[in-house]
Amino acid sequence: MKTKSLLTLAVCLASATSLMASTVEVFITGATAFRANIFTACCRLYSGSTPANIYFGDASHAGDANYNNSTAQWCMTGTPVTGLTNVGTANTLVIHGTFTGSLQGLRAIETKEGLQFAQPSGTFVSNSITANGTPVAGVPLNTANAYVTNSATIAFSDSDSAATTWPVANYANLLQEDVAIVPFVLVKSVGGGAAAAALANIGNVTSDQLYFGITKGFIPLSSWTYNVADTNSPIYLLERTSDSGTRRNETAYSYLEQGDTVVTYLYDYTNNVWYASASTNQSTWPINGTQPGIIGSEGPGVNNDNLLWTSGYIGGGDIKNSLNKTGTANAALAWLSMSDSKGVGSSNWATVVSFNGVWPTAAGALIHGNTGTNDFSPVTSGQYPVWGKEVLVHLVDPNVPGDQHISKTALGNQTSPGSFLGVFNAQTLVSTNLAGVPLTGSIENEIQLSKTASGGATAIRLSDMTANRSYVGGPLAPF
Repeated sequence: MKTKSLLTLAVCLASATSLMASTVEVFITGATAFRANIFTACCRLYSGSTPANIYFGDASHAGDANYNNSTAQWCMTGTPVTGLTNVGTANTLVIHGTFTGSLQGLRAIETKEGLQFAQPSGTFVSNSITANGTPVAGVPLNTANAYVTNSATIAFSDSDSAATTWPVANYANLLQEDVAIVPFVLVKSVGGGAAAAALANIGNVTSDQLYFGITKGFIPLSSWTYNVADTNSPIYLLERTSDSGTRRNETAYSYLEQGDTVVTYLYDYTNNVWYASASTNQSTWPINGTQPGIIGSEGPGVNNDNLLWTSGYIGGGDIKNSLNKTGTANAALAWLSMSDSKGVGSSNWATVVSFNGVWPTAAGALIHGNTGTNDFSPVTSGQYPVWGKEVLVHLVDPNVPGDQHISKTALGNQTSPGSFLGVFNAQTLVSTNLAGVPLTGSIENEIQLSKTASGGATAIRLSDMTANRSYVGGPLAPF
């Protein structure tokens, strides 16, 4: 009897071990500006015949009502593509994503902070999302009903970690890899009445105007009209919180260090007034009411981390929402990613302006309303300087944090074929086995596909660049 019991126990333990080994998990955090590109690439890491089941975080877990590739938290589960040989196509691949901000992501992975991620649990409706992250019309979408606290496997950042207070070089068991180029643009608010009339004078922003706006929080309208009467008519420069890689690119371009003073003003669109970030009169704003100066649909965030990063807007989507308000006092500009700026105004990129007289695409002002492709030759050739290099930081040995569910071999790096990162971040510039052809399932491949997709690309492959900079925000030079 005892022998039978021991055999039964042994079989149960073996079955449990086998069950655990059959699930491989990756936990991704970091940049919000790049989240759409990450989502679409992850979709293609699953077998085409059996697409991933996707669950989205709810509003209290950094989710939103979009339920698409712009949502800040989601979880995918399914059978991995055959190219993930180190992961194993007989296993179940679960990818968790929660996007909190570039610097917040760097800090989280470097300190092994426990973050809340959505779990593959809830009522799933098959094929509710296409491979490019578009919801299928008329099909219900899935909200996760379970969450897990775990440290991150991979963190994305719009800024090289060396330009932040969290340089990867200071931490063991971490490696940084280049991913892509993220173009940024200067975008006007929609405004209404007097604000719209003032904004009609703005078609370009210069480096000097940008520096003034960062350090003062606004730019006088007179710097465009040359009319002394407009000196006291401010055009506010909306700013992200200091954990934003987008903001770090903006400030680095103006030769400001991480931690230098950035003045922030916030628009109360309910009352159509502006407040300095220190104001406490924010009861009508969509923010955490106990922390003046923090605006965002994500609220206080995981572990209240969003409250730790000075004043400003939590996400690029929050700035986009503010810019879209038609208040008569809403005269503002912002530095945004191509992805977020696409949704400001009545059509795609409707309120984008040139920077130092140069446009981000070869279309020039015809970028307004563009529904086709984006030709980023002004960026790739070194004419347009407002861009950043997307990077990812990942664990070298996932066993070190102790709560990861992927092996070192299965995770790999961008030059190890068959590993998660060997597919996900494969680059034709660094992978000798690709012969210049982007690998299916890679972020680079998604960017390549987006060149011909309706709506236009919002990122640039590293292999397309003929210009480079040696540090974030620095001068451009040929490769």
